[in-house]
Amino acid sequence: MKTSTLMKSITASFFGAAMLLTGGVAQADYPCKEATFIVPYSPGGGSDQMARRLVPGMEEALGVSVNIVYKTGGGGAVGFSELHRSKADGCTFSNTVVPNVIISSKGDGVGYKPGDFEYIGMTESAAGALMVPLDSEYQTIDAFVAAALENPGMLTVAGTGGSGLSRWNQLEEVLGIETTYVPVGGGVGKMIPMLAGSHIDGAATGSNHGTKHKAIVNTILLAGENPVSTLPGVPTEPDWNYVITWGLMAPPGTPADVVETLNAAMNSAAQSSSVQDALLNGGYVSHNMSVAEVNAFMDGEIAKYAD
Repeated sequence: MKTSTLMKSITASFFGAAMLLTGGVAQADYPCKEATFIVPYSPGGGSDQMARRLVPGMEEALGVSVNIVYKTGGGGAVGFSELHRSKADGCTFSNTVVPNVIISSKGDGVGYKPGDFEYIGMTESAAGALMVPLDSEYQTIDAFVAAALENPGMLTVAGTGGSGLSRWNQLEEVLGIETTYVPVGGGVGKMIPMLAGSHIDGAATGSNHGTKHKAIVNTILLAGENPVSTLPGVPTEPDWNYVITWGLMAPPGTPADVVETLNAAMNSAAQSSSVQDALLNGGYVSHNMSVAEVNAFMDGEIAKYAD
């Protein structure tokens, strides 16, 4: 009995010390008592979904609670501006959405440049998609193009603010059509009800949304050369260079060691089996980037949209 009690005491002390050590390491590596995750788009969109997938794993890795806050508007510019003004201590970070963070920085009075931020990493991407209401009379890209050619400027296509306009204009040029673009502030979370209610003729967003909302929308075209397994049979357009990439970024001047800690926590969360399954089934491509890799990626993307 005495031996058994002693062993129980030793075992409990060992695991208690191990847990304290693990928590202590997390707290020592990450200098914040809690973290704020800024989502620059409305609830229900791709950025919100990404945040909700990552937060549980990041809380475990960092040893602190991570609180999601929404700062919407301006095609992401409001949230990106909020991050830009935040204290550079690593306690606040946000989604970065490419190319939105680059395109939105060109707006008047925005106050940030994409090269200002400290990039933590990228976790996933999705091909661009043209979606129509489920009861639309344009259930194929050929039907959509024919209607647009017959009635120039009459079909309405929604996109995410000003950042979506350039990507839609590119497809208009490729297809040789003219439509009326409808900018939607706050992100895709507000766009889907417009499609579901047939208030617009189409919407240009990511294949992840076409996948998630199959019950109420029909995807008729995908950007790029590669098919998307969750949208079988949907044709692709290689000359439509529309890819959305999601990741995390921190305010300008955030210390390099803190950025590395956040990168490790982000990748740990993103590579969990539950997140990987969600990405596979959600129409995404998964990424796992170091800080050096994401900086090289962003340099290339910023140069691509320099004009």
